[in-house]
Amino acid sequence: MGHAHQLEPRIRAALAGYGLEARLLETREPGHAERLAAAATDIGHDRVIAVGGDGTVQEILNGLMAAGTGPDGGPPVLGIVPGGSGNDLARSLGLPRAPLDALAVALGEGSQPLDLGSASRNGTVRYFAAAGGAGFDAQVAHTMATKTHRWQRGQAGYFLATLNELRRFKNRELRLRMATDQGARAVEGRFLFVAFANGPYYGGGMQICPDASLVDGLLDVCLVGDISRFGALRELPGIYRAAHVDHPLVEIVRVREMAIEGEAGTRVHLDGEPFGEAPANVSVVPGAVTVAVQSRSVSVAT
Repeated sequence: MGHAHQLEPRIRAALAGYGLEARLLETREPGHAERLAAAATDIGHDRVIAVGGDGTVQEILNGLMAAGTGPDGGPPVLGIVPGGSGNDLARSLGLPRAPLDALAVALGEGSQPLDLGSASRNGTVRYFAAAGGAGFDAQVAHTMATKTHRWQRGQAGYFLATLNELRRFKNRELRLRMATDQGARAVEGRFLFVAFANGPYYGGGMQICPDASLVDGLLDVCLVGDISRFGALRELPGIYRAAHVDHPLVEIVRVREMAIEGEAGTRVHLDGEPFGEAPANVSVVPGAVTVAVQSRSVSVAT
């Protein structure tokens, strides 16, 4: 029984206290949140609030993007109540961790545009909000997606899965073609992983690209070169405080789009959710949606 499910009685009571006309719907299966969000526009809702983690947010964003325009000419405003194991988009937006505080923000007047990343492979297009990657981090995401117990999916589970995958993972040969503000750039070499970030955080609080902005119309790409298993293990804790950016085999580049090609078996993930294998293309969609954020006028629910 997930954390978001456990929040349901408190959120229902809070909504009643606000006196709002709102529908509280619980998802039943993967893809259900996406279908509900896509239908929200047709029903006439002007706001959709995600209660869950980055995977739930990603589903809702893809539903909103599929639905297209809403009552005000764009998709409904997205609100977020963090209820997952990672909550990296909420962390990048500076949203409260306490559920009812976050609900107050999600229902409030404060908002801002939000860039989205767009990834495509084999004709499939998927939007993401926090970050994605190719290589080792995507292998860990694939492993985490198969975990069934709750303890395996928190930060401890992520760390244990990372250690387990490090024992057998081999760095991948990748070919990257990047479009930057300085022009086209091609990179080829052996990498532990390549992460592409819309915001600073991924992997449950790791500051993979500490200067990434959700509103600059760019993706920050972290190139992690041919680091050994021991070196990766040593650097892993430092990613939470962005210490990895000083490593000689780490480089961060800002791009508008990037093509990723890699050897067979090179996995790709988006917001911690598996997205198959390379090749893949990623790009940014500036100001794709509007997201609720804190403002001075927000009142906190108690």
